[in-house]
Amino acid sequence: MVQRRALRRTLQLIAIAALTIFFLYLFLRNANLSDVWRILKSTNPVWLAVGLLINFSALLFRTARWRVLLDPDRPPPVYATFFATAVGYMLSAILPVRASDVARPALLARRTDTRFSGALGTVLTERVLDLYILLLLFVGFAIRRWTTFADNPWFFIVKAGAIASVAILIALTLFVIGLYLFRPAIRRAHAVVGRLIPLRFRESWMNFFDAFVETLEIARHTRALTIVLMSTGGIWLCLTSQFIFTVLALHRLLPLDSSIFVTGITTVGMAIPTPGGIGGFHKACQIVLTNFYGFDIDSSVAAALLFHVVGTVPVVVTGLILFVHEGLRWSDVTQKS
Repeated sequence: MVQRRALRRTLQLIAIAALTIFFLYLFLRNANLSDVWRILKSTNPVWLAVGLLINFSALLFRTARWRVLLDPDRPPPVYATFFATAVGYMLSAILPVRASDVARPALLARRTDTRFSGALGTVLTERVLDLYILLLLFVGFAIRRWTTFADNPWFFIVKAGAIASVAILIALTLFVIGLYLFRPAIRRAHAVVGRLIPLRFRESWMNFFDAFVETLEIARHTRALTIVLMSTGGIWLCLTSQFIFTVLALHRLLPLDSSIFVTGITTVGMAIPTPGGIGGFHKACQIVLTNFYGFDIDSSVAAALLFHVVGTVPVVVTGLILFVHEGLRWSDVTQKS
């Protein structure tokens, strides 16, 4: 059994390495690295610093939102929540999985009286909120640019994505409404599914569902709902505007809504299981810049690299500082309390 797990792990690492190398090859194959370096050396440090600060600010908004989702009346301490948020997103930025989804609840549960399964349910609420906003932004961009890019042969993919996004938005809306109207029936169905998992996990399975549904009750709590919505708006203002400051740092000027387009497409690239989205993120960014905004290969490589730096360095540095400061071990982010 141990040998089988070791073999499986080795094969996973080989597959991840192969994917990373493949997408990096696609990203860099036609680039002149000397010219890329020349472009990067011309970066305006002021705009770069603004982009880095904007990205760090997203951590603060994420912390504020998560505290309220966890408990509108008695939210957990600010530092404990910020610590779990920063370290969790740091892990997602360097590992080929969405480590923050599990690491954040685990870290918070070890330092507060918050239950792991309950915190995990709020993470799902965050994911639903963020997906909703991302899809709305993408659909809005596609509608606004429906005729602008009508002659672009690549835009049919965007149109198809927008149509799919509308379908997902409708499904999400019906799902949430269904939870409000038919919660007991959906909970029973959740319990039936829970019988398929080991007995020791069933209580956590139900707590996870209950915590997720409980966060939906925040709609009845005006102050808490306001904080959540404003924090979510702040998060996405940061995540989209950081791209604008990245291209400004490279002395390029793009339409403001280009940030929505690039952010949406690179989010898909980040879903490719490579460490920190390396390769997939960059190639996705390059495709948009070269096919829609007139970037040459070298400029697109420089922009994608700098955008990745802006989007990851503040999170990674903050998370690593806190990780070392608290004397964490790997088991601290993989084991729940």
